[in-house]
Amino acid sequence: MERTKEIGQIAKEDFLKHPVCKSMNDPWDENDVKKNPNASVWINPSNQFCFNSGHCTPEALLLWMEGAGPMVKGKTPEEKKKYWEYAVFEATDDPWGINHSKYLIKYHWKWFDKMTTDFNPHNHRGYGLETEIRKPLKLRPNRTKDQLENKIRTEEVIIAMMAPYVDYIVKEFEIREWQNIRREIEQDLYGIKRTLYCLGYGYMGACNTPKEISNLSWVPDVVYGKGIYLWMKKQNYELLPDFEFLTHPDRDKVD
Repeated sequence: MERTKEIGQIAKEDFLKHPVCKSMNDPWDENDVKKNPNASVWINPSNQFCFNSGHCTPEALLLWMEGAGPMVKGKTPEEKKKYWEYAVFEATDDPWGINHSKYLIKYHWKWFDKMTTDFNPHNHRGYGLETEIRKPLKLRPNRTKDQLENKIRTEEVIIAMMAPYVDYIVKEFEIREWQNIRREIEQDLYGIKRTLYCLGYGYMGACNTPKEISNLSWVPDVVYGKGIYLWMKKQNYELLPDFEFLTHPDRDKVD
């Protein structure tokens, strides 16, 4: 019994100061803890993407803080490791001031492959009044009887206008802070969004859940997320998790 009390006390003390494992609720009722230090506690994790809610024994609490046990999502140790790595990635401060924007990577990962284009409005041939964009964007009318074709044409234009900023973000990270980079790009992209909207490409309505590229309210977040990811990858950031696994359509089925 004495050994059980020791485990419970250690688990509680370690949990309260742990940088990754945290709960949205107060897991301990002091009166209950005094009566039975071995009692399980109800945990409602702050990170509900990586961790499960449930009654947790001191032993399970200690396992959780090592990235194992029933509190970590995943059926196998390999899957649990991937969830744990993302939890550590999310909770660890980075040296570039982007900690509060790192969620954009996972949240918009499935659109990253679309956010590419050979259109470069900053790349010119010649100087002075005869300057020309090397690969000008050729707009096609986006109003046809085919709704799918309309969507494809709208996406092409929006992506072509915004995707060049991905490489710009990576380049600017070499010399500037993230807050300043984002502030500047937000001003540019706002003008692009308003222009596209006036031309009939995309819409400006609010949407908290990304569903399609034509939503001009959230599409810039794909640019920010991909730019951040490519920068961290360029720096060989050792905490980068397996986003392909984490964002797989069947992810919720593996828990």
